[in-house]
Formats: sequence, C-alpha cells, structure tokens
Amino acid sequence: MSSFSDNTSDWNFRIFEKRLIVVKTKNAEVQKIAVLDVLTNLMFAVEVPEPVLFQVLAVNREYLANLKVFTSKKSSNVDKKFTNFFEALDIDQGMDDFIKAFWAYPTKIRFELTDTEEP
Repeated sequence: MSSFSDNTSDWNFRIFEKRLIVVKTKNAEVQKIAVLDVLTNLMFAVEVPEPVLFQVLAVNREYLANLKVFTSKKSSNVDKKFTNFFEALDIDQGMDDFIKAFWAYPTKIRFELTDTEEP
C-alpha cells in the first residue's frame, strides 16, 4: 500500500500491515496499549481509537492485529541522515523499520490499531 500525505493533519500515513502482537499493558486514560511485536521482539505503543475494541483486548494475550503507521510531517530534531526516512513518502519501508525507528524517535511515529483477530 502506498503512502499519502494528508494536508489537514500533522501526520503522513505510511503503511497498513497485519502483525502478531502480545498486549502487555493498557492505559484507558489515553486509549493506548503497549504491545510486544512477536517478529522483532520489540515493544511499542499503539493507539486504540475504538473504545469497544480497547475494552475487549486482554493483557498478555496474542492477537493478529491490523496496524496503521503514521510518521510526523515535522522532522525537526531528527538526525539529518534519518530525515529522508520520515520525509520521503515514496520509499517503501517495512513495519520492522518503523518499529525500530520508534525506539529512536517515539514522538515521530504513531501506530494505530484498526482491528484484531485470534491467531
């Protein structure tokens, strides 16, 4: 799926992918979950915009999750050698790349859960 720029937002949609995750914690105040990606063995935060979906997620349970990835349109405070990663929308990066980049630039990458299914 190709990337596109949404001029009404501060975020660029990058990819949509299905991943096997384990929900580690939930925070109802901000509608976010912390997940462990099974393939990379890395944790990252995921927004859950749908309250009903947030309620049914169980901690320490595996899910096959459909995730949207967004990157910030504001690349300030990003090392010059990584600026292209955030600004070049026509470059195909994989989900693994975004998960790893989240550890270096957590405010520049957003993950959003759209739905889940049992693995």
